[in-house]
Amino acid sequence: MTSSIGDDCSIFDGLMEDEKDKAKRVSRNKSEKKRRDQFNVLIKELGTMLPGNTRKMDKSTILQKSIDFLCKHKEIAAQSESSEIRQDWKPPFLSNEEFTQLMLEALDGFFIAIMTDGNILYVSESVTSLLEHLPTDLVDQNLLNFLPVGEHSEVYKALSTHPTDHDNLNSDYLKTKNHMEFCCHMLRGTIDPKEPPIYEYVKFIGNFKSLNNVPNVTRNGLAGVLQRSLQPAFDDQVCFVATVRLAKPQFIKEMCTVEEPNEEFTSRHSLEWKFLFLDHRAPPIIGYLPFEVLGTSGYDYYHVDDLETLAKCHEHLMQYGKGKSCYYRFLTKGQQWIWLQTHYYITYHQWNSRPEFIVCTHTVVSYAEVRAEQRRELGIEESNPEVTANKSQDSGSESQLNTSSLKEALERFDHSRTPSTSSRSSRKSSSHVSDNTCTSTASKLHMDTATPPRQSLASTMEMTSQRRSSISSQSMSSQTTGQSVTPGLIT
Repeated sequence: MTSSIGDDCSIFDGLMEDEKDKAKRVSRNKSEKKRRDQFNVLIKELGTMLPGNTRKMDKSTILQKSIDFLCKHKEIAAQSESSEIRQDWKPPFLSNEEFTQLMLEALDGFFIAIMTDGNILYVSESVTSLLEHLPTDLVDQNLLNFLPVGEHSEVYKALSTHPTDHDNLNSDYLKTKNHMEFCCHMLRGTIDPKEPPIYEYVKFIGNFKSLNNVPNVTRNGLAGVLQRSLQPAFDDQVCFVATVRLAKPQFIKEMCTVEEPNEEFTSRHSLEWKFLFLDHRAPPIIGYLPFEVLGTSGYDYYHVDDLETLAKCHEHLMQYGKGKSCYYRFLTKGQQWIWLQTHYYITYHQWNSRPEFIVCTHTVVSYAEVRAEQRRELGIEESNPEVTANKSQDSGSESQLNTSSLKEALERFDHSRTPSTSSRSSRKSSSHVSDNTCTSTASKLHMDTATPPRQSLASTMEMTSQRRSSISSQSMSSQTTGQSVTPGLIT
């Protein structure tokens, strides 16, 4: 009897243990399923944040792409932190790029990256507003092609005295001996290559850097210039990264608009070309608010060299009722010249058909387009700038000077240090714009008695002459005079 009771107890205990194990397994399975469901939800949410089509991606691919993104983000954050401009003199609401651009504009300078043999790798767009060169004019050219012959030896010595072998660039050298400053004269760009060369006195301030030590964030500009097949070869070399500043600042200069901006704004003018209306798109472009220009003449803001051609376009408009202006420069509120082209037409009163005002659509034009158009009008084909830069010497080399010519230049420099002369000048913009750009309509409109008489247009031309004299005196104050080139100015 006792044994049977013991057997029953053992059986009951076994059943209880089985029930407990079963309950544990069920609870464990529920927990695992809950974790799997939560994991799948997180993977799905993570997949929606990845670019591209993630429907065909498995979990491991989604995780791998997320890890790659986090690694790149960490690397970029570290590089940005190492190159971050000090916050005690950079406003926190400006990015590094915006602050750098403002500093370059304030200092009248531009960035340049040069190999030790003088080959130019990169030039910032601000070179256009200072020296009238497009960045494409300088990239892949040799710096010596844009300097007077008398300064070739000094500049070449300064660039070539630093080691070009990557193994010799230890950390101590990069910290102590890589800084260099020198002054020279640099060729200004011109519309007509046959014009005599004009040089601007500039100062280079920069450091030598190994290309493979440059952070990826700051190499974006250089990467776009170098061919991919040549990048491994350049990674083992040294370049001179510098800021180039004008010795004498320019009070009025062109706005740096290199690429095609496609920005436009509209305005209405009286028949005497006074502002009657300015739309909301104008202030970000020209800097003026509508109330600042209303009642003023449009001729108050035009470049002195463009006034005569614009007056002819105005006369053409009064005769035909619509047309298109030439390329012209407009003075912004920030004292910068911006290139514009205007399409305009005259509107008439709906009851008496008398002309009321002129509606204008102004389009911002890039300097590259303006220069190309002006060269086409002169019958000049676009060519490499080295042909212009080397008027006094053989232009057989394109991107590099050969070794023999450099040796001859060094020998000439050692035996004779006779300075050559050049002239310094501020911006000298060409105003060769043909009159046929003022396009006309197919049929000439009949102007009735309400059309402004010739006296009105004559008064406009008289006002134009007065404005030309006043603006000319203003423009002449910003022009620089000639100065002789003095080689050997490297410090």
